[in-house]
Amino acid sequence: MTHHHDGPVVVGYNDEEPAQRALERAITEAQERGAKLVIVSVEAMPLDPEGPQNFGTLDDSPARMIPLVAPPELQETMNRARDQAEAAGVRTDSVWGAGDPARTIADAARERHASVVVLGAHHHSFMGRLFGTDVAAEVERELGSDLVVVD
Repeated sequence: MTHHHDGPVVVGYNDEEPAQRALERAITEAQERGAKLVIVSVEAMPLDPEGPQNFGTLDDSPARMIPLVAPPELQETMNRARDQAEAAGVRTDSVWGAGDPARTIADAARERHASVVVLGAHHHSFMGRLFGTDVAAEVERELGSDLVVVD
């Protein structure tokens, strides 16, 4: 298992309290490692009842395209995180995705060869179920990144 010690720090960030603590921890990790911080925000996309319901259809209708630009509220969230990191002297990069947060964060970490992934523990939300200890272990196995879950 190769650990990428010189890779960036990846943090999953949203507006919730645990994510704020995760961001603070990730900024510290990035400072200590002299690494870049990659902020990953995920728009959990509920199905739009008015829109085409072709997620995972078996026919060959095209999947609904994810817009290239993050929704404004997500953009604001990412900007806040970026400002906070840059104020601490950490270089940042933002990634956003739609749908499954665990998948999006894992993909971002894999693509960038992250050295460490920082997640906030969400105890009472669907993020908590996604980032249970099993998922944490899976991220470490799959990515070769250290995983820090901040309570």
